[in-house]
Amino acid sequence: MVKHTRAFIGMFLLAGALSSAYPQEQAPPEQVFGESIDVRVVNVEAMVTDGKGKPVRGLTAKDFRLLVDGGEVPIEYFTEVLDGKAMTADTGGAAPPLTAGEAVGRSYLIYIDEAFSLAAVRNAALERLQRDLTLLADADQMAVLAFDGSRIDVLSAWTRDRAALAAALEQARRRPARGNQTLAQQRKLQQDVDWILENADSFEGDQIAAFLNDTSGRISPEARTELGKTAAAAAGALRGFEVPPGRKILLFVSAAWSMGVAPQLYRPMIEAANRLGYTIYPADTAKSDAREVTAFDALARTTGGRAVVSAKMEVFRQVVADTGSYYWLGFTPAWKADDRRHRIAVEPRRPDLTVRARSGFSDLSRRTENAMKAESVILFGGAERDRRLIVQLGEPRRAGRGRVEVPVVIGVPVESLALMPQASGFLAEAPLAVVAMDGRGGRADLPTARLKVELAASPRAGTFARFRTVVKLRDAAQRLVFTVRDPVHETSIWGQAEYAPLQRGR
Repeated sequence: MVKHTRAFIGMFLLAGALSSAYPQEQAPPEQVFGESIDVRVVNVEAMVTDGKGKPVRGLTAKDFRLLVDGGEVPIEYFTEVLDGKAMTADTGGAAPPLTAGEAVGRSYLIYIDEAFSLAAVRNAALERLQRDLTLLADADQMAVLAFDGSRIDVLSAWTRDRAALAAALEQARRRPARGNQTLAQQRKLQQDVDWILENADSFEGDQIAAFLNDTSGRISPEARTELGKTAAAAAGALRGFEVPPGRKILLFVSAAWSMGVAPQLYRPMIEAANRLGYTIYPADTAKSDAREVTAFDALARTTGGRAVVSAKMEVFRQVVADTGSYYWLGFTPAWKADDRRHRIAVEPRRPDLTVRARSGFSDLSRRTENAMKAESVILFGGAERDRRLIVQLGEPRRAGRGRVEVPVVIGVPVESLALMPQASGFLAEAPLAVVAMDGRGGRADLPTARLKVELAASPRAGTFARFRTVVKLRDAAQRLVFTVRDPVHETSIWGQAEYAPLQRGR
């Protein structure tokens, strides 16, 4: 989360109250919107090379050790994917997840960071990518997102339509890129260094050394702020955008020089990629130096990817070549839904081989999945079929300087509640997540909470249970999205409300 948006909602007060219900509304028309996450089997794509860096083919599950948190676990599923098709001649005793000759589709998410990219370099890369759309196989699909420093725009949802993708990439080239401005702000700090080096004769040697030591790591506050927003938005895009099945690839179109600003800010993006099974391929769009590109590469390798660099800007061609052939290993962990992150390591049993694979996965809780759904709705909108919460904001009241407390009534369909019998009737619980976004794209996520109420009798079907709560907000216009986990239908349902700031004097 970006630090400067954290004050949107400072606290969340819950009151467990339920009264007789609203009448059930007519079901809205069905729309397609995916949010499924495969939480049964963890799939790991492993690229294997020999001592000369050449791909190695024909291995079986017996040629690998799969380690989770340092302990070896059995490889339950295994297949070699060669040029986009499954090969199952010998799986080393593991079950093949795909039949021989079956096409294995790839989902390419193109994420364009406009805050750090230089327009000319970005456009050259996107123009080449557009020409290379012919490399998409019949089973492949692509989506295109662009981040302008404030908001994420969906230029193309998941599609196999090359004409639609070409139009999205052409649109992306016409959008402004602010990399020159951001880079100029960072380079201003170099002017002091250049000046003292030019006037070195006026200083003692130890004075020059001390000055260079003090200034070598300086970071432009503007660049750091931009990177904070960029990295948080990229992580939010992965968590909130529709997650496709199968092989998932993120082509991160950005600038490697941002690695010199605050590389630790990219950790949420890496965590989201490993959590959802994305392999990251960063493409430098600023002609950064070799050291910065190497840092980009190291970042990507924690997800099983690598930096793609090409003088001809054939970055997509490299990604296609690198992701077409690999080994697919699968295992079933003891799922506990505790949000714990687990380390993964794939080791070859032959010492002359090297493996590149993602480094971890997360055991998502239902609360976290619910929070991800809230983030998805706030960033990209939600399916109308899931918009089944009734949200009513009450009269706000002052709660400190620039802050207000707002009563909220949330109507939850009784069909979406898991009612637990108890001695005095029934107990209903509903995990709740809330996300706020202002008009400039700044957003804040609340820690997940739990609505809870005791019922004397089972409510009638077709009605809404009414929960009351209070949110504390910054007194600024913003959109609030509420999501509740529906354990009956294994999904999350949502509703929204617009908050208008109080008038002065009230």
